[in-house]
Amino acid sequence: MAEKRAVWEKLKLWEKVPQQKRVKVLLLVGLVAIIGIVLSESFSGDKDKTEPEQTKQSVDLEAYADKVENRLQQILACVDGVGKCEVMVTVDSSQESVYSSESESQSQSGENAASASQKNTYVIVDDDGEKPILEKEIEPKIRGVIVVCEGADQVEVREAVIECVRAGLGITSANISVVKGGKHG
Repeated sequence: MAEKRAVWEKLKLWEKVPQQKRVKVLLLVGLVAIIGIVLSESFSGDKDKTEPEQTKQSVDLEAYADKVENRLQQILACVDGVGKCEVMVTVDSSQESVYSSESESQSQSGENAASASQKNTYVIVDDDGEKPILEKEIEPKIRGVIVVCEGADQVEVREAVIECVRAGLGITSANISVVKGGKHG
C-alpha cells in the first residue's frame, strides 16, 4: 500500500511540472536513449569485426564447381578413347576455414555433480589490423560427377574415366556416372 501511495505522490508532482518542461524532459530522455543505442551498436560492431566466424566462411560454390569441371574436362580429354566430353560436378558443402586457436579447459567435480568448461580464443596477428591466423582451408565436399563422353560405350574407356575421377577427386565410384554422348546441337 505504501508503494502505491509513493507512485501517486510522484504522479502528482509530475502534474505540477509545467507542460513545456515535461516536453523538454521527455525529449532529453529520448535523446539519451537514442545516443545509448547508437553507441552500443558501434561498440558491438567493432567486436564482430575482430572475431572470426565459427571456422566457416562461405565461398561461391558455383565458381568452385566450374573450376573442378573445367580441370576434369581437360584431364579426361587427354585419356585415350574419351573423345569430346562434358563434365558436371555437384557440390555438397561450402569451404571451411580453420583458424589457429588456443583452448583452455577446466573441470570441477563435487560430491554429486561434475562440471566442465572450455574456452577457445583465436590467435591474432596484428600487422594491418587484427586478423586471425588461418591454419588450413578445407575444400567443399563433392557429392557427385557426371561425365558425358563419346567413348563411354567402350568398357575400358568408361572404367578409365571412373578411375581418373575417383582418384582425382577422392570420391567413390558410386558417385560417378559416365554415359555416352548423343548427337546434339
